[in-house]
Amino acid sequence: MKFLIVVLAVLGVGYALPASRSLQEDLQQIVDLIPLEDIREIARRYNENDAEFQQVVAYLQGEEWAALVGAVRDNETWQRFKVFMEANGIDIEGILDAIRDLIANARVAKKSNGQRSIRDFVDEVRAIIPLDEILVTLNNLLTNSADFQEFFAVISGDDSRALVDEVSALPEVQRVANVLRDMGINVDGALEFIYGLLGWA
Repeated sequence: MKFLIVVLAVLGVGYALPASRSLQEDLQQIVDLIPLEDIREIARRYNENDAEFQQVVAYLQGEEWAALVGAVRDNETWQRFKVFMEANGIDIEGILDAIRDLIANARVAKKSNGQRSIRDFVDEVRAIIPLDEILVTLNNLLTNSADFQEFFAVISGDDSRALVDEVSALPEVQRVANVLRDMGINVDGALEFIYGLLGWA
């Protein structure tokens, strides 16, 4: 699930990130490396033909997911992060609205005879994301941009770690993670990569 949420977040950022300087410009450098239109086209194709993908989209459009998102948005740690981002000119609500609209406007067929799977979708998306280039850019920003250094300190700090641990421990999140594992998604490998990137043990 977490990889899929990252994909949705990237799509939302691509729609809603404001064009200006400093941290916004730093984040735009990363977004510019990601083939957003190609990812959207892959998502459209799977949404039309793949039953597992349709199942995930239907869940993201449902009440359980909306309640989970609402719980996170009410969290004090998230609220502090939102204030920090908005103080740096990044419209968090605009990005979240773009992601919400992206999900809400997806029309899912009632039945599909397609032979693909959600694992195939993830593999296709991963194959076109230039991860090495993104990591080089991240390293350059961490070396040369004070704004990005501050941003990274916030997202990798103790408060953020506590928020991620809290959300990950929710029974609903655990249930969804297990469903995705059953679908062949390497949830634990994705977590290991993200935790390593943020310097978390």
